[in-house]
Amino acid sequence: MIWKLLWLFLIYSFAGWVLETVLASLKQKKFANRGIINGPFCLIYGFGGFFITAFTRELTGIWLFLGCAIVASLLEWIAGHLIEMWYHERWWDYRKIKWNLDGYVSVPTSCVWGILGVFVIKIGNGLCMSLYGMLPGLISRIIILVLLGFLAVDAIATLTILFGPARILKDGLLLTGILTL
Repeated sequence: MIWKLLWLFLIYSFAGWVLETVLASLKQKKFANRGIINGPFCLIYGFGGFFITAFTRELTGIWLFLGCAIVASLLEWIAGHLIEMWYHERWWDYRKIKWNLDGYVSVPTSCVWGILGVFVIKIGNGLCMSLYGMLPGLISRIIILVLLGFLAVDAIATLTILFGPARILKDGLLLTGILTL
């Protein structure tokens, strides 16, 4: 099961990056690489797909919609605060939308995330798993490990740029730079 969840994480991270990059590029009328890291992954979508699949797959009807909206909104709220803390920027701002929380989540956007989450559970996961099923077991695991390795290198490079190598390597712990902010 973990290999399938990792596959979904990677697929949804890439799909989220494509979606965000296309929307931002159209809005800015130039290429806009979106995501917290440099490579073609928008991690919030990967974590969203991962956690929505892990926590809501047994829900149905309105409960599925609400579960997806809550999981995705919680992730969006956490990500918004982390991005502002690390980059000293707000990448999205819902403060002008009625019923928002800290400007990072709002009821209308949570409804959009709920709809996308239902799509993930009802259609997206099936399509992704069909693609995964076409790959021989060893090949699929190699692909996942290579992509995770690429993602890890990209994340370390991004953290190094953000916090500097001294903070990242302090005490030999990658998370030290994050925890001591």
